Amino acid sequence: MTENHGILYSLALFKQRYVRGTSWTQIVLNFGIITANAKLFEDFFWIHLGLTMPEVIALSVPGYVLVCYLIGHYDEKIGFWQMENNLSYRFSPYSDEMRRDIREIKEQLRKGT
Repeated sequence: MTENHGILYSLALFKQRYVRGTSWTQIVLNFGIITANAKLFEDFFWIHLGLTMPEVIALSVPGYVLVCYLIGHYDEKIGFWQMENNLSYRFSPYSDEMRRDIREIKEQLRKGT
């Protein structure tokens, strides 16, 4: 395992926290983008669909969340998410070392039984 001090550790910790923060920020910004787009097309929604701005926002935000969830669920079902995680895991020196250790342990267990 890596040491938990030094400049590289501090940078890695900063990057992880930054990435998690940007992920949450993006969720909040997406709701703002939905609202801005709804306002941009306010006349269209009112004239063609008879919907007011609060109604459009009340429908579009849950709709957006549902669509994102369904895309993520489909991504999980077809295995792309797992493939992506496996690739990031596979190309890590620490994971390679762990995989070799697990293979050695399995081999020792087979010999012992």
